Amino acid sequence: MVADSALTPAQARAARGLLHWSQQDLATKAGVAVSTVADFERGQRVPVPNNALAIRQAFEMAGIVFTEGGICHGFQWTFMTEHAMSTLNVTFGLENVAIALDFVSIFGTVDLPKVSIRAVQSATAELKARLSSFVERYGPSTPHLHRLKKAVSDLADGAFFLVLPVPPSSTAEKLQCEQLIHQLNNPEARTHESEQERVFGALLREYDITVPRTDKRVVIGKTRKQDRTCRFCHLTVRDGARFDNQAHAISAALGNRYLKLGDECDDCNGYFGREVEPTLIELLNIQRVFLGIQAGGSRPIVEFSGGKMLHDGERVIVMSDKISEDASGALNAQLGETKRIVPVKFYQALAKFALSVIPEKELPALRRTISWVRNDEFAGRPLPKVAAAVVFLPPNPSAQITLYVRRQATSKLPHVVCEFRVGCYMYVYVLPFSDKDSWDLIEFFEDGSFKDTFRHYAYVPSWNLQDFSATQEVSIIQSIRFSPRGAAAP
Repeated sequence: MVADSALTPAQARAARGLLHWSQQDLATKAGVAVSTVADFERGQRVPVPNNALAIRQAFEMAGIVFTEGGICHGFQWTFMTEHAMSTLNVTFGLENVAIALDFVSIFGTVDLPKVSIRAVQSATAELKARLSSFVERYGPSTPHLHRLKKAVSDLADGAFFLVLPVPPSSTAEKLQCEQLIHQLNNPEARTHESEQERVFGALLREYDITVPRTDKRVVIGKTRKQDRTCRFCHLTVRDGARFDNQAHAISAALGNRYLKLGDECDDCNGYFGREVEPTLIELLNIQRVFLGIQAGGSRPIVEFSGGKMLHDGERVIVMSDKISEDASGALNAQLGETKRIVPVKFYQALAKFALSVIPEKELPALRRTISWVRNDEFAGRPLPKVAAAVVFLPPNPSAQITLYVRRQATSKLPHVVCEFRVGCYMYVYVLPFSDKDSWDLIEFFEDGSFKDTFRHYAYVPSWNLQDFSATQEVSIIQSIRFSPRGAAAP
């Protein structure tokens, strides 16, 4: 299957024929003009990327699957348990409709011409046995069925799960589904819906949330190199761009082993590795040592002009020429200067991580942001401050990023709010220069509408607002204070 290749006019005509759609039907479902569909199918013009994606998604939502050999029809179900959500593509041709109907009957009823699916399912012994029998018969030709069998078999007998004809369309809808499953499986548990609504209700109405996984291999973008377009310079293989090197969506020096960006060419990857990301890593070196983050199989050893820090796997070791003790018993270690850095590069690195994982449909509105990160355009312009805090959350071997992408077309709220975390160190920032923002966002974190929407940030005792607008090299003097156990923080 080649799910990432460009849709061709012949495929579009064939898919419409299979679905018995007119050009008007397709245009309506894709939200494009009829002339766009007609001109594309005649080969007169190629739709702009947003329209091409909308046309393809309209077909896929209707069950069309695009393959190397053409197209086929089927359906796509989303399975949700309390612990995971996954999507299963089921395709069939005229020769094996009976097999598909047999599969459907496990989760619903088949009374042709009517087929119905129950959204709420129970992992009974009978359902598990029927699914197991089906997978034994057809698993060799459809390997991904084994993952579904394992997911259902691992559920406790009678546990509830959902089968949805389409995935949740927003973060709020996904949360509602998760709450439903939890309530079905825990009828005696007290719910806290009113508190959740008070804290997160406005946020979920305004934003969709993207949280890429870093605990297993994920490649964002096109699977085949020849189909890739670099997110940052917009070049393709046909333009001479190469995609031979692995591009990390988040720096490997921050513990990221698995989250990769396919749509980043070697030239841009090299530029970010030389010119942008080293500043962020330099400023987070102390955090990297304290957290014992491993990169390339080893933990960092950081040298300053007056000292050195390292993590030996069990404890942090600090060496300094100047260590003093104050009246409270706290030790102060002066480490000296870091390498000279350009502050704006820290912000650009944070923005680069966000642009690497943001849904592709948002990129056209972020064209100026991309130019700022890749080409230093808008240099010298004031930037929104970055909010930093220490938040004690469960540890993770890799840095994490969460994106809040605004759903409404017009709003004073920032288009993209980003939350970047390295261990207990959290940074909240926005992507500047978005076409979907109506103001410069300079004081976004103190804005009343932002506070009313992102209410969970009020639970953090202290935020430090930092300005990374400077474009000239500066020196940073680093020091560490160790307070006696049990002493109040300074």
